[in-house]
Amino acid sequence: MFGVPIEVLVGVLVATGLGLLAALFLAERSSSRRAARKRAARKRQAAGASRTPAVPARRTPVPVAEPDGPLAFAEPGLRGGLFQYGGDASGLPVEAPYAVLAIETTGLSPAKGDRIVEIAVVRVDARGRVEDEYATLIDPGRDVGPLFVHGIANSDVLDAPTFEEVAGEVLARMEGAVVVAHNAAFVERFLAAELARMDVALPLNPALCALWLARRTMRTPDSRLPTLARAAGVPADDAHTARADARTVAALLPRLLGGMGTPPRYLTGLRALPELHRGAAPRIRAGEPRTGGDGWLASMVARLPRSVVEAPQADAQRYLDALVLALAEGRIVGGEAQHLLRLGGSAGLGAEQVLALHRRCLDHLRATALEGVILTTAELRQLKTVASGLGLADFFDDLRPTSPQDLLAARLR
Repeated sequence: MFGVPIEVLVGVLVATGLGLLAALFLAERSSSRRAARKRAARKRQAAGASRTPAVPARRTPVPVAEPDGPLAFAEPGLRGGLFQYGGDASGLPVEAPYAVLAIETTGLSPAKGDRIVEIAVVRVDARGRVEDEYATLIDPGRDVGPLFVHGIANSDVLDAPTFEEVAGEVLARMEGAVVVAHNAAFVERFLAAELARMDVALPLNPALCALWLARRTMRTPDSRLPTLARAAGVPADDAHTARADARTVAALLPRLLGGMGTPPRYLTGLRALPELHRGAAPRIRAGEPRTGGDGWLASMVARLPRSVVEAPQADAQRYLDALVLALAEGRIVGGEAQHLLRLGGSAGLGAEQVLALHRRCLDHLRATALEGVILTTAELRQLKTVASGLGLADFFDDLRPTSPQDLLAARLR
C-alpha cells in the first residue's frame, strides 16, 4: 500500500518486540538485586540485635505440667522436655565438654508447687578437669521444705536470688556442653518447670544420666553418690549440698565414661541456648556437717543392700535417696514422720507405700544390728529414735540391750 515490502515491515516489528523483552528482563533483574540487598541488610540488622543479651520480661507464670504415671529414668534414647538422653543406643558421639547439674528442692513435685532451692553447675572436660563452677542458694518464693533432707533453712534464703535472676548464669554454663546429672530425669523436670514459669523455651540438647551410667558400668551395693565415690576411690565432700553433689559426679565422670568402652552416642547435637541477663550475686552456704554422732548408724545404713535403696521409678528413687541420707547422717528424729510422708506424697507415693519403704529399711537395720555380738543401750536408742521419725515408733520394742548373761550364754554355745 505504501510501497514498503511486507518482509521489511515484519522484520521491524520483530526487532521492536525483542527490544521490549530485553528491556523488561533487565528491569526485573535490577529490581531483584535491589530486593536481595534489602533482605541482606535486614538480616544483618537482626543478627546484630540478637547478640545483645535479653533481659527476661516479667510474665504471667505458665502452669507447670508433669507426665502422668511414674517418672522414668533417663535411659538412652529417652526424650524429655529439654534433653535427649544418650548412652549405648543409636546415634552419634558428641565431642563437647560436660555441664554437671545438681539441685536441692523443696519437695519432689513441681506440679504441686515444689521449687529448686539450690543449684550448682560444674563444667568439666572428658578427663574430669574442672573448667568452671557455679553454685547458689535460691529463694523459692515459699517455704524451703524438709530441713532434715537438704539442710537449708528459710533464713538461709532470705537474701538469695530467685531462679529467674540466676537462669542466665546456669544456661551460660550449659551452653555448648552435654548436660550430666545424677537421676537426670528428676533434675530435668524441675529445670523445665522453672524455665516454664519464666516462659523461656530451650531447644533440645544432648544429656547423660550419671545414675544410668553407674548402673551400667559399676558393680556396687547401690548407686548412691557416696557409695559410687568410695568404690571409685574418688574423694567426696561430706556436706550434702548441690555443689558437693555436682563435684562428686564430675569427679566420677571419667570412670563412668571409661567403663562404657566407647563414647556415648546421642540422637541430637548441640543447639544454641537463649542468652538471658546475668549479674545476680550468688548466695553461698557453708557445707552442712554430719550430725550422726559416733557413726554406728551410718555404718549400718552403708550396709543396706541394693534391693532396699534402689527403686524402679525416678521419683521413688529420689525419695529413697533422701531417706537413706537422713538415716546415715542421723537427721531423723521424732516428729519428722509427717515431713517424710508429705515428701513421699509429692513423689506420687501413697502413705502405705511410704511406710512399706520405711519398714523395708528398718527390717534390714534390725537384721544388721542383730548380726553383732553386742547391742548397746545407746545403739538401741538410736534405732528407736529412727523408727519414731519414720512413723513406726514401736518397731524395735521387742529388742533389748545385750546383758552380761547374754554374753556368757553366747560364749558357752
